[in-house]
Order: sequence, then C-alpha cells, then structure tokens
Amino acid sequence: MKKLYPLAIALFIFSLASPAFAREAKLVRYPSYNNGRIAFTYLGDIWTADENGQNAQRLTVNKARDAYPKFSPDGKWIAFSSDRNGNLDVFIIPSTGGTAKQLTLHSADDVVLGWAPDGRGVLFSSQRGEDFMAQLYVVSVDGGMPWKAGPDMGSSASFSPDGKRIAYNPKGQVYWRKYYRGAYQTDVWIEDISAKKFTQLTDFDGLDSWPMWSRDGDIYFVSDRDGGGLTNLWRTSESGGKAEKVTLFKSGDVRFPSISSDGRTIVFEHDFGIWKLDTASKKVTPIHLDINAETEENDTEMRAFNSEADDYDLAPNSRRIVVSVHGEIFTVPVEEGDVRQITDSSARDRAVNYSPDGKWLAFISDRSGREELYVVAIDGSGEAQKLTDIDALKLGYNWSPDSKDIAFTSSDSKLRKVNVAGKQIVELDSSRYGNISTPEWSPDGKWLAYSKADASRTTDIYLLAASGEDKQAHKITFDSYDERSPRFAPDGRKLFFVRSETTGGGGGGGFGNASVQVHSVGLERLERDPDDPEERPEADSLQPPAPEGGEGAGAPRRPMNRPPHETKVDWAGMKHRTRQVTRMPFPISNFTIAPDSRTIVFVTSEPSATAPTPVIYSIQEDGKRLTRITAGGPPQAEGEGGGGFGFGGGISDLTISRDGRTLFFKEREGIYSVPLGTGAATAGATATAAVGRGGAGGGGGEGARRRISFNVRVKINRPAEWAEMFGDAWRTMKYRFYDPAMHGMDWDAAKAKYEPLVQDIGDRQELLNIINEMIGELNASHTGAAPPPGGRAAGGVSTGHLGIELEPDPAAGRYRVAYVYEDGPADKDWVKVKVGDYLIAIGGKQLKAGDEYWQLLNDRLNRKVEVTFNSKPSDEGAWKTRIETINTNVYSNLRYERWVKERRQKVAELSQGRVGYIHIRAMDQPSLRKFEKEIREFRNKDAMIIDERWNGGGNIEQELLGILVQREYQIWQPRGTEASGRPFAGYFGPKVVLQNWRSASNAEMFPAGFRALGLGKVVGTPTMGAVIGTGSYSLIDGSTVRTPGVGVYLADPKKTNMENYGVQPDLRVDNSPEDNLAGRDRQLESAVDELLKQLGAAKRNIASKEQ
Repeated sequence: MKKLYPLAIALFIFSLASPAFAREAKLVRYPSYNNGRIAFTYLGDIWTADENGQNAQRLTVNKARDAYPKFSPDGKWIAFSSDRNGNLDVFIIPSTGGTAKQLTLHSADDVVLGWAPDGRGVLFSSQRGEDFMAQLYVVSVDGGMPWKAGPDMGSSASFSPDGKRIAYNPKGQVYWRKYYRGAYQTDVWIEDISAKKFTQLTDFDGLDSWPMWSRDGDIYFVSDRDGGGLTNLWRTSESGGKAEKVTLFKSGDVRFPSISSDGRTIVFEHDFGIWKLDTASKKVTPIHLDINAETEENDTEMRAFNSEADDYDLAPNSRRIVVSVHGEIFTVPVEEGDVRQITDSSARDRAVNYSPDGKWLAFISDRSGREELYVVAIDGSGEAQKLTDIDALKLGYNWSPDSKDIAFTSSDSKLRKVNVAGKQIVELDSSRYGNISTPEWSPDGKWLAYSKADASRTTDIYLLAASGEDKQAHKITFDSYDERSPRFAPDGRKLFFVRSETTGGGGGGGFGNASVQVHSVGLERLERDPDDPEERPEADSLQPPAPEGGEGAGAPRRPMNRPPHETKVDWAGMKHRTRQVTRMPFPISNFTIAPDSRTIVFVTSEPSATAPTPVIYSIQEDGKRLTRITAGGPPQAEGEGGGGFGFGGGISDLTISRDGRTLFFKEREGIYSVPLGTGAATAGATATAAVGRGGAGGGGGEGARRRISFNVRVKINRPAEWAEMFGDAWRTMKYRFYDPAMHGMDWDAAKAKYEPLVQDIGDRQELLNIINEMIGELNASHTGAAPPPGGRAAGGVSTGHLGIELEPDPAAGRYRVAYVYEDGPADKDWVKVKVGDYLIAIGGKQLKAGDEYWQLLNDRLNRKVEVTFNSKPSDEGAWKTRIETINTNVYSNLRYERWVKERRQKVAELSQGRVGYIHIRAMDQPSLRKFEKEIREFRNKDAMIIDERWNGGGNIEQELLGILVQREYQIWQPRGTEASGRPFAGYFGPKVVLQNWRSASNAEMFPAGFRALGLGKVVGTPTMGAVIGTGSYSLIDGSTVRTPGVGVYLADPKKTNMENYGVQPDLRVDNSPEDNLAGRDRQLESAVDELLKQLGAAKRNIASKEQ
C-alpha cells in the first residue's frame, strides 16, 4: 500500500504579523522571483508581493485565467499567459502595474516559460499544428512574428546566461501524475543553438523536469529519482556528471520552479504553497502570503436556466414533465401552468422519473455522501426518502408498473429491486463480465428484461421473474452478436431490442457500426401469421383510436382500469420468432414502442455537409410504413453522441404520450415534442428505402417539433458545489477505475489528504487542479479533470491558414514562399503561387519580413482573403488572388500528408521500390478505412513497413491484426492476366511495425499483438505504457473526469498489465534531435534495412543513408 503524507503544517500557519483583515493565501501557483519580489498566480490573476509575503499587489483583474508569470531579467516586466481571448496568448505587463500588452495572436495555446537573457524576447511553448509535439518559440517584446528557439520539440526550457544554448525537456508531461516510469519520461537536454548540436544531460526513466540554467554553470531541475513519487530540486553541471539533490523534502511535491536572473534564488510550489531556496546555502523557506482579496465571482449566485435540462421524464398524464437542472429537480408544464421546485440542496439530484401512478418522483442523489436512490412526493412535500444504502454507483432504474417497487443496477454489476414502502432490497442477478443494463419491467410487472455480457464480451438479452423467488435468468437471444436495450411492447406479447451484427469483445466496431438495427422476439407462440393482414383482428388498427376525453390528450388503447395483458413466455421456438424490424443504412441509436404495440419510433442519422444529422422515424413492427417524423441538428462537436449507443447527434430519451399522439425527446439540453401520426408514408414502404430529406419510401410531411419552454432559477453556492464536485470526482474514480485495488493506493487516504484544500479554492480551475493532483496518486494514464467545452473566455479567435509555408528573407525584407501544400487552398490554378515567390500583402496590408501576420488571418475561416504575391520582393508586377483560409486542424492534416508522402518516397528510394509504406495516424475508423485501402494498393510490394509512430490510440487493433494475420491460401488468375493471391485484402510478405515513445494506448496493443502473433519484428523505441480503456463522466457544472474502466493484459503466464508497461522493440533505434532537425529518419532507414535483410537482398547502398 502506497503511503500518503499529510500536507506540511507550516504551509497553513497564519502570520501573526498579518493585518487582521488579511488571511494567508493558499493554492498560490507559478511563482517567479526578482530582487526581493515574487510574482505568482492567485484567484486566476497575476500578483506580486515582497518575499516576506507582505505588500501584495494585484496586477491583473479579469474573469480570464492569467498564469505562468515570469519576471524579465531587469525586473521591470512580467510576461504571462492569459486565455482572455479564448486561448492562452503571451502578454507582458509592467511589474509595478499598468496595461498588459499582447505579444502573440495565434489561436493555439502559448505557455510562457521565461525570457531571453537580454530581456528582448519571451520564451514560450506552443503546439501550432506544425508537428506532432509542441515546439519552443521566442517572441519579441516589441511584437512581431515569433521564431523557433532552436530544438525540434520542447515543453519546459531555459536559456544559458549568454543565450547561446538552451536547456529543455523535449517531451511534455502530466505534471500531477506521480510515480510514472517509462519511455515518456522528461529528460533534460542541451542544444548549442548555432551549431545545432545536442547533449542529453540526464538519462532517467522518471521525472527530470523544469530545467533552469544558473549563472554559475549549474542546471537545476525537479526530479523524482528518489522514488515513491517524491519530488525535490536537483542540480548538475552544464557539462554533465552526477546529479546532486538540493532540497530534502520527505513529503509533498515540488512544482513549477523558477530561478532568478542572478541565479541566487529559486522559488517553487511545494504542497500548494510557495517556498524559496537560497542556492548558495541550500536553505529553503516557506513564503506566507497574506492577501485580502475577493474572487472574481460571488460565492452565491441565482442562475437562470432557460428551457435547459440535464434529464427529464414525462408525467403519466402527459401534462407535465419533471426535469433535473444543475442538480435540482423541477416539474414544469408541457403547455401552461406553474413551475414547481421539488428539491433545493447543495447535492446533485439527477436521473428523475415519475412513478406510473403519478404520485412519486424517484431520483438519484449524493446528498448522503454517496449516490443513493430517493423518492419524494410529486409536489415536493415532505422529506425525500432514501431507499438504498449500497456502496456502489447507481447506474439505471425503472419503476414497476404498480409503482410499488424499483428495479435498479449498480456499479458492483448487480441487479436488485427495492420495495418503496418497506425499503426491503432483494438481489436478483449479477454479472461477472461487466455491468447489467437498466432493467425493463413487463407491463404486468412479472418479468424483468435486461442485457449483460458473457465470457466472449458479447451482450445478450435476459428475462428474469421479477418476484425474486426464481433467480434463474433466461437468455432469449442466441446469436453471437451484441444485443442490448430491451423494450417490452405495451401489450406484453413481444420484446424489442437492438442488435449489432459485428463481433463484440471490445473491437473497433460494436455499436459504432451501421449494422445496429431494431429486432423483435415474440414471447408467445404464434397462432397466425403476423404479416398476413387477413389474419389480423379487425380491432388491430394501425392508428390510435379517437379521443375519449379524460386527463390525457386522448384516451389510451387500453382503458386505465383494465389490468394489463399477462405476459406469457413460451421458451420453445423463441429463436425462430426473432425478426429484424429496421434495415436502415445508418445505425439506430435510440428507440421506443408506441402504445399500439406495433409502432416503433427510433433515431438514426443521415449524412450532411458537415456532420451526420439525427433523424427520427417511425416504422411498423412488420418493417413497413417507414415515416420520417422530424430531424435534429448536427452534433455541436466531434464525438458528441446521443441516445444510448453513441449516435443520433444528441437525441435521446424518446417518450410517447399514453394516447400515442405525441413524441417527446431530449436533444442536447432541450426537451422537445412533436406530433405523431401526421407524417405520410407510402403503403408498403419498408426500411430499406432510400433515406433523404424528403422522407423514406415516398414519405413526407414532417411534424413541427416544439421546444418545451420553461424558466427556472437555481441557487448555486460555489463553495458547496465545489465540495460536491470534489466528492463526485473521488467517487467516480473509486467505483469506475479499472483496478479495484486502485493501483495500490489508499483511496480513502487520498481523499483525506486533498479534500481540506477545497475550502481554499477561488475558482473552478483550482478545483480541477486539486482533483487532478488526487487522481495523479493513481499513476494512471487516460485520466484527468477538465473544464467543460467553451469554458474559456467567449469570443475566442480562430486562426486561418493559407496552405503555404513562409520564411523570412532578411536580404529582401519580405516573406518568401517555402512550400505550397498539395490539395491545400493555395494549390489552385488561379492562385498561381509557387515556391520562391514573395508574399507582398494580406488583405491589402503590406507585410515585411518579421511582421506578425496571424492577426490578418484570424477569424477568417471559410472566407476568402485577398493575398498579393510577386516573383520579386516589390510591388511592381505583383498579382492579387483570393484564397479561402483553412483552420489549424486542416492545416495540420496537410502537414501530416506531406510527412507521410516524404517517408513513402524515401522508402521507395532506399528499397528500389520493393518495400511499401503505410502510416496509421490514429486507431480510429477513418484510419482503418485508409489502411484497408492502402494494404490493397501495396499488396504487390515485396515487404511492408507499418508505421504507427505518433499514434495516440483508439480501438481498431483487432481489425488491423485480423487483416495482417491472413495467409495466402489460393492463386487467382483469369486468362491472359498475371496471377494474384487470395484473399485480395491481405498482405503476405515480410513486414515490420515502427513505433516510438509517443505510440500510446491501442497503438501499443497493436505492436504487442503483432509480435505475439508472429507477424514480424517491431522497430523503434519503447512505447508510452498508457494502455487502459477509458470513458468520461460529467460533473454537475459540465466539467469532465476521464474514468478508465478497462484493463488490458498480455496473454502471458503472468498476465502482465500493459498499463505502465511499454512495448519493447525488437530493434531499438532512436531518432536524435539532430536527425529531426535535418529531416533524417533513422528509424525508417533501419526498418528498410531489416526488411531487405529478410528478403535476402543486398543491403542498400550505405551512401544513400546520408542523403
């Protein structure tokens, strides 16, 4: 068991000399020192204070986050990063106060690291889409275009006192992650900038970060080489040698150190306070900062929410809906009436549902300190009653039809039911292979339907007697596919579900595959053909009956006082009573059954210009009368899913009123209704008809959807909410983390260590920092807390690109075109630009070499901008053209394709065309489709390099290996043609995989599987050691916590955990920084050599190596 040390008590002692109105500031970040003054970030702003903690001065005041302050060498200026324009840009401000000046204008994040020794430039790190990793830049204090500081990549860095060299960390880091050992370690390197020569100063498989160059020739840095996750300041000579420990902390973490320009003082974070080191004496002193200040926002706020909900449910009479909004529960009218607040607390109340008799509301709440089920009267009267007391997350639940019981599932993979009146809990079923789905009650309340996985990781539908007397669960689906989301027909005679006809087991397909369709299974023996209209009873009408009055918009098919049809299950012949209902070209994401028991309403998607558009259809159980009901909007962001299965553009929670006339659904934060039965459909039209805006099978007549309008106000107490969010994040990791032993960490002790800090935070980012520090104790990848999308300053800029590379020509005084990207916006006949031409102006504004031009391209996305070029550096003879700018992601794609093309050409050159080359950019579906295409294109090559360097993962390794593991079994040769092997989609020659330290997650599972299956050798460096299957959980304010829930292990006798493992190459080859700057790929060369060796060919000409 890993031990957690308490926070240093000295950090939290109030200064007796402090004024009565001041208090000691905690959670102070990013200190910098100059001549007795320190600069730091507190409450999201930049401050300065005396080194004794007195005379604090707030330099910046805004709702943005200002961070990473650094004094200039002369102490007159402070450089810092701020997201006040939507992303982190570099600013400078007088150290005595004044107006901040913005230096960088690109929409990428720019993180300030320090200053050039002459004080004329600010050093920063940024990832601007130009490479796989962040790079180091310098920007002049006078503004202008930043220039690269020297190295090929870098995160933290410091110039030598003479400015001729730079000490830096090539790789980035997750600073709050503790105990990591592996290939993604942060060593310190030195570059001689003019000579472009590099020296590796430290070689340790853990943390060697934040290098600082002192005037005495020593380089200080933070390291955890003592083990146990303990960090201290160390130093070593700039010429190398044994490192010496400088600070002697026995607990806590050293973070974000900064050295003074004279090298005498280093200030740093330690245990969430600021400390000072005298480098000569090695004496460390805590700095107690007494600050009297308020946060930018009030502790309490009455926040208005206009027609926004986290979840909802429709009342049985369809007149009202119940919603949970930012942790509180309200009932609101569908048409007219009053809004009623049901709960009012600092807890998070969510997942609310009406009881079928309309008397109660059930919901999940963490008001007891962990998630439990509660019920409360629909008018909010009386205290909410807690029904459960189980140490597990509550995942999904449903009321019994008689409103007496609630069946629910939990994160301990169990299915239970609880009696609402007596609170007795009965365990009904459990699963050894993951969680059980939300249970569905049969209309008569006698059966529960749900899905769970088996040893093959495929899910099936089960039926279980709801009484709990017979614990035998009956599997009612029998194919080797994933079947989920069972729904009983209201008459109890059928069960509907969705099936994905791709193999489960965690593959890349599953429910992201277009084969996800609705199926049904008849529970009773069929006495007549259900598809023969002559055999149907006359009363079995496809349309709902005429209204009879009563409390709903119309009477239900079954009078309310008549008992439901008894659900009778005939176990024999169930497989041949299973049939497919929908045959849509895109996946079904959500569905429900209408009261007539014959109409299925479902969500699928249709292609559009930007992203798939969710569309709601209805269809009859026989697959006929496909009718388009309404369409939603495209996803707001890539990866936004909806429904239960990750598609549908955010449409979920389909609910039909009891009279069958109105459909309610949730799309993003809005609740909508749309009439049913108004759309037209051609008789006999089936779900195989073409899908388009006009409907399917000739259908049309979309209903007009209406957003349910309501306004509620929620009282938000920020300190209480932050405490709830911290607890929620802690519980999320406790119950969802893949390893129940929490990587050997005492998780209760972690909570006890970090929770007291919550009372001292001043904004949400500080809360997320504390959560991340706690999560970092787990030493796990795929983790971290982050603010919600759009959480930064509104109105952020978006930088456009012209599809060309520019380089300054000092002699000409202009920018010269160095490269034109193939298929980019400048690669057009009418643009007429070529390499060597000069850029004269953008938007009519003249540009000289060194001028900052991003400001002329910001916020012009998808808009044409006038650009002036010339073959000479003057206005005479220049021509104007219009170029449609592209965003940084598209620009990065163009650079990537250039990178791949260059390597493919190099492989062809070195192997005389015998070896093919494929790069896998990510382990996602587009990369899989590209791989399938290219493996066919290059199938006649003698050998193949499969490069997955810089691949951050995904989930397609099974598909890739399934292609590569194939063996040639026949020869195919039509008359008069050359022979070819079968299967056509396979590759049968020698092959190697290229990997590096940035190959992560599923891009580590792939080379491990490649070698385990005997497919070939692996070349490169060890991989990152970041292999966990992860998900994401939303906190009450929309912030997210990544929650890895799946472990991956080697199939060896030890069942080696691939997390923190790192796949070792068969042939270790490193690309040096010199190689990278020169454009040489030594790993690629070695891969070609290895394959030529296997082919028995003469080794390529050594001279070509140096080309």
